[in-house]
Amino acid sequence: MSGTNYFQSALSGFTTEVACGGAVRHLTDSGYTLDQIVDRLDYPAPRAKVQKIMMAYLYESRVLLREEPSEELFAPQEQFVEEQNAYGRRSLRKVRVDFDSQNKTSATSDLTRLSQREKAARIQAFLWKESMYDPKRDGKLTELLHSKCEKYGETYSYVSCQFGKPMDDQYSQNGQNEAGTIAEELISCLNGRQREYLRGIRWEQSVLYHRLNRRMLEIISKLYEAGAYGGACFFVTGREKIVIPVR
Repeated sequence: MSGTNYFQSALSGFTTEVACGGAVRHLTDSGYTLDQIVDRLDYPAPRAKVQKIMMAYLYESRVLLREEPSEELFAPQEQFVEEQNAYGRRSLRKVRVDFDSQNKTSATSDLTRLSQREKAARIQAFLWKESMYDPKRDGKLTELLHSKCEKYGETYSYVSCQFGKPMDDQYSQNGQNEAGTIAEELISCLNGRQREYLRGIRWEQSVLYHRLNRRMLEIISKLYEAGAYGGACFFVTGREKIVIPVR
């Protein structure tokens, strides 16, 4: 890409972000699908650019994870902020950032680069209490997952998703790689709103982890009943991992 094209692309992306970035994030939080978001924007933004903003926000808000969820990933983080008093003297203050509450609380001064999060990760390895889902023992999958989310909290409950097309054998008619789009044969059993939601996500890795909210719980349960899902659910608070085999 030439310097001029790069500048134009960056300027276009910046303009789209300023014009509708806040609206895209708000509508994403409200549960709208990508196509619904595009239709509701006052600013005529291309679908691909809206998807880019939406995807960035899904990762930022941890609705989507690129790596397997763990306690270490959600541990409160310690950061240093620079402050200046009335006399112009600058100092560092350590604050504790809790992802769940999004609140910062003061702590005693500590100039070490090694955070408590990193120290804890070195001391203790994260181990799952793993079990295999058995419908005869555990009952209906929907009810089991719902009870786990109620017990451990939706914020820290995730399900693995392997919905994307392979990188090497899926090409559109114009020769462009379609990797990242949904594998349609997997979702034929879903209703239109559910299919539309999954199509709006770019499945850019072989496995992504989606928060087990009500929508995804219904999707996974329906896919499982149709014999179209196999994977695992993770409940970080309880360190529980439930492996779900394909029917």
